[in-house]
Parts: sequence; C-alpha cells; structure tokens
Amino acid sequence: MFIPFFFLLIIKIVLCDVPVHHRVRRIVGGSPANYPPYDDPVVYIRFNGKAAKITGVRDFPHYVFKGIRYAEPPIKSDRFLRPKQKFLEGEVNATTFSPPCIQPLPGRNRVIGSEDCLSLNVFTPDLPSGTEGLPVIVWIHGGGFRYGSASQYGVRHLVGQRLVVVSIQYRLGSLGFLSTGSKHMPGNVALWDMALAVQWVRNYIGFFGGNPHKIVVMGHDTGASSALLVTLSKIAKGMPSAVIAMSGTAVSRWAVDNAPVNTAREIAEENGCPTQNDITMVRCLQQVPADLIIKKDSNIEFNKLQNDGFVSGMNGRTGARPVAEGTNDDRSLPGFIEYDPVESMYKRSNPHIPLLTGVTKDETKKAVNGHFKEDIVKRLSSIPNFLSKVLVSELQNMVVWNKLTGKDGLLGNISLGIVDKNGKLELGSLRNVLPNNFDNYLKVKSNDIKGQLDKIAEVTADALFNVPAFLTAQLWAGSQTFLYSFEHAGRMNKGSSFLKGLPLIGNSSTDDNNNIVGHGDELAYLFDAQDIDGNPLPYQTPTDDDVKVRNIFLRMINDFVRHGEITVNGEKAQSFNGVENNYIQIGPKPKLANKFRFCQMALWTNIGERLKSSSCQFLNAIGLTPDLPGLNLMYNKNNRGNNPTGGILGQQTKQGGLNIFG
Repeated sequence: MFIPFFFLLIIKIVLCDVPVHHRVRRIVGGSPANYPPYDDPVVYIRFNGKAAKITGVRDFPHYVFKGIRYAEPPIKSDRFLRPKQKFLEGEVNATTFSPPCIQPLPGRNRVIGSEDCLSLNVFTPDLPSGTEGLPVIVWIHGGGFRYGSASQYGVRHLVGQRLVVVSIQYRLGSLGFLSTGSKHMPGNVALWDMALAVQWVRNYIGFFGGNPHKIVVMGHDTGASSALLVTLSKIAKGMPSAVIAMSGTAVSRWAVDNAPVNTAREIAEENGCPTQNDITMVRCLQQVPADLIIKKDSNIEFNKLQNDGFVSGMNGRTGARPVAEGTNDDRSLPGFIEYDPVESMYKRSNPHIPLLTGVTKDETKKAVNGHFKEDIVKRLSSIPNFLSKVLVSELQNMVVWNKLTGKDGLLGNISLGIVDKNGKLELGSLRNVLPNNFDNYLKVKSNDIKGQLDKIAEVTADALFNVPAFLTAQLWAGSQTFLYSFEHAGRMNKGSSFLKGLPLIGNSSTDDNNNIVGHGDELAYLFDAQDIDGNPLPYQTPTDDDVKVRNIFLRMINDFVRHGEITVNGEKAQSFNGVENNYIQIGPKPKLANKFRFCQMALWTNIGERLKSSSCQFLNAIGLTPDLPGLNLMYNKNNRGNNPTGGILGQQTKQGGLNIFG
C-alpha cells in the first residue's frame, strides 16, 4: 500500500530493546509529534518549496539548534548591502555555534570572528505537539554595535518558563552600520539583518514548537534600541507582538547617527580609500580586508574617546550606528528608518503592541568610578565649575527632547510657544525655555571628589538612560506600556561578563561594590554568562535574595511575553502615564511605585508645572525666575482632543503655559 510522503514525516521511529551501549536516535518531524526525543532531535521542514532536515542537540531539559544560517554570506560584493534571505534545504547540521561576527578582541590589538556570521540559535522546551506553539523571544544582544554574539547568553532560565528563545547575530561596526547617507551606501544593513532574522522566525519557528504569531523582540543596550527600531520599521510590520527594551531605547542618544557621512569618510580615509565619490569609496571599501576595517573602527573609537572625553564613551557616539534614511533612496527601495524615531513615536506611528522598558539603578556609576575615573578627575581639577558649566550643558544638547523642539526641531518653533502675562504667544528656542537652574540638583562640595563622582554618575544616568526610558514610555501609544527599575545588587555575574569591551562597563575592581547596580548587571538574572563562543563563564553562587530576584524577573518577563501584562504581589501593574511616573521596582521585595525620578525627569524635559509643585521645591529649579511660564508636558487624561498625543497641541493652560502632551 502506498503511503504519502508527508505522513512519513510525522512518524516517530523508536528503536526498542537496543543494547545499552548503542546510541538511541529518535526522529521528530516538523509536523505534530506526541513525544519529543530524549537525545539529539531531528526536525523535518518543508517551506517555500524546499525541504530540509535539521539536526540539533539535547541540552537537558531543552533542545538547541545552533548556528542556523538565515541569510547568505554578506561578503565581497555583498558587503554593505542588505542581506539576502537563505531558505533551509538539504541536511543542516545545527549542533555547533557559528563563529561570532567579526569584532575587536577587548584589551588586545587583534580581531576575532568571521564576516560570514549571519546565523541564529533556536532553544525550545518542546518540539511540535499539535498545539498552537509556545511564545517566542527573539533576543538581540547588546555591545555598542561593535561587540557580542548570539552565543554569549545562556537562555535555560527563560526556556524553563516554557518559552522558545531565538538568539540572533547581525553585522557589527562599520560592516553593519556604515552609511554615506546616499543610495550608494544608505546604511542600516545590520537592522535589515535583524528584520530578516525575525522574518525567518515567522516562517520557520512553528517547526520548532514556537508560535509564529507570538513573537516578542527583546534586547539590551544597543540591542534594546535596535529592537525598538525594528519594531517601529514598516519592514517588520505585523511580525512582533510585543517588544522589551532593557537599558536602551530608540530615542537613546546612540540610537541614530545624524551625521553618518562624517563617520563613513573617517573610515574610508583610515583605510586609504577615496572620499570624493560615494561609488568609488564603497567599491574600494568592499575590497579592504574585513579585519582591517574593524581595526580602523577601534582607532577611531580610541581617538574620539581621547578628544571628546568620557561622555562620548557613555553615549556610544564613537563609531558607525543606525541612520534615518528617509522614505526612499531614489531606487524605489524603502528605507528601514524613514523618520527619526522621536518623530515617529510623537506622531503615534508606532505599532499598537505592548512595550516593557527599563533601567538599572546606577547605569553609569561603575564606568564613572572605573574606566573613566582618571579622565573625570582630571576635568574636575582643571575646569572650574565643570559640573554646572560644562557637563550639564553638554548633556542638555544630548537629551532627546531637543530633537522635538527649537528652530530646527521636528515640531518647529510653535511647540515652544509660551504665553506671557498679556496672553501673547512668543516663540523662542528650547534653551530659552528650559530651566537653567540645575544648582540644587548638582549640589556637592567642591573638595569632595567621591561626592562629585557620585553626582556625575547620577547626572549622566538621568540624561543618557532615565530620560530616554521615561520619554519612550510617555510617547508609546496604543497599548500597555510598562517601565521598570532594576535595583538589586547581588552576587551574580555582572555586566562586564556580558559586555566586555564596552566603554560604558566598569572594570572588575568596581564590580565588587555591592551597592552599585550598573549597566548590564540585571542580565545575569535572566541569562547565564558565556564567552563569545558560547562556553560557560565562571558561575557566581547566588544568595537567597538573588534566587528570589531571578524568579521575580523571569516571571515578570514571562507574564509580559504571554499576556502583555505584569502582576506584582497579586496586583496588576497599570500602564505607564506621565502624571504619576508609575513603574515597577525590581528587588527581593518588588513593588509597584510612583514618581520614577519624578523631579529630575521634570528638570531634564522641562515639565514646568511639576517643577513648581511642592514635591519638587527641593530643586528650586525655577525659583529664581517665578514669572517664567512652565511647559505642561504631562499627560492629562481629562483633556483629550483630536490630537494624536491625547491632548490639543498648543492649548493654553490655566497656568499660562503651553500644553504639549495634553
């Protein structure tokens, strides 16, 4: 009797009564199978007219399929171009991690990895069982757009929540982000890598036990800003069902390069390529060995850190990164980032899917007390009033709100209109409106070096991390939005275990300070730390509180991924609103709290009425100019109009200010 081929694909072959010394292999098809194998799994796939047999490994208690290519090698004439999709076919050995994308080896003058690196790893607790499939997390690693790999993050704790996790690799450094701002090298090819990887997950994850309609894109640091950029792009429209952005957002200062051609010309000149003509420059750079390009990236980063100081290292403006391409590039090809992400979110063009974003308690403190300490102390001792006259002014220029307002702002001068006592609308620049009195915020004794370092850590964390998180939560529209602050300083692996090489990460001596929760320190509560090739790093024995926090954080992520909601101590968290600044405090005793950096956020984003309130009087931020009308940037749920921001842009408030958010 003839048996159709597709029925053969779902037959589970079990070899019984086999001698103990023989290996037992069980094969499971991509279509439903009742029981998964107990050793190396094999999945059969048929998609787009192509059939494939994928062999993975069992990493008890889950299954891993390593190093699966999702795109053709981006080498030679395909360097700097958008990735070409690779469909699975034939026999695919998915039992070893692929090499990381080419990158510098931190602390040494050499390069590791391969330019041919566009692969992903699939971790699943179950192979298909006839149900709709499990929720899927697509993990985008951080590393300042220059470091990291998909294999660095052990995901067994997340998979233990019965989630499918896919970790992806994308091109790094200039190979992934170089742009001339023209059609010859529009840039963002690494973002196209990420979007193609998400598309791969949509196409194939059902064969691995995942739900293709329940894909959550999640990242940390530059991986977080990239996750939001992918989610905001029309290229990935309809694919992500939610997004998680840890310690980074699409409005972070490093997220988009406003002058990419300058970086491109620097790279070209460093590699001996002409810069007068874009076509000639691109063709020349395609011939340069990949390791030389990455080494020149490091030279440029070093020079910028030396010339521009520690703030440039903290805000990630030391190399190539994403760019806003515009609506088209004169070839009828869509841009990945059509508009600046601040403008996109302000116009409420973001997808209506849930967002979870957050920060650690002391994002920059380890870097201030470690990697950048010498530079900072030198500036404190040589520049009078460095904090108030130099640092704050520099950071004000970096706060993302500047992109929205002012003469060249995305919203134009009308957004800066203030109403004087006679009811006359005056126009001015943001600098004229922002409260200039940061004195109480910056108050510290001039001879107290430790106090000044702590204050610089607070100020830089607010400007570079807390403000972007606050504004992203404020601007995200159409669905549940949650903000968290990770505040547990435990004994688990620190951020330096995951983000080695990143200037923002402190050195090992500062990692011993139990009171600091620095950049990346929350990662160990979701992931096991591994090296660049996927080998486990030394494991820190957790305390009882560490275990509690890990379980709390995992449950929070699980609830969000499955339901788009979060429950803490039996109470459902409410979606973020800018009046209460409500957020989730993560620690051994988690709680739902209000007033996240309440007055400090008002100071940086000019919420005038809040600064004049009794709760913010300790700052006395506008006490010296009592006649200055405040800009009401707070969300007013009782004053919703037809404006997409939820209010009426430009409406005069009772206090004589201009209501921007309604």
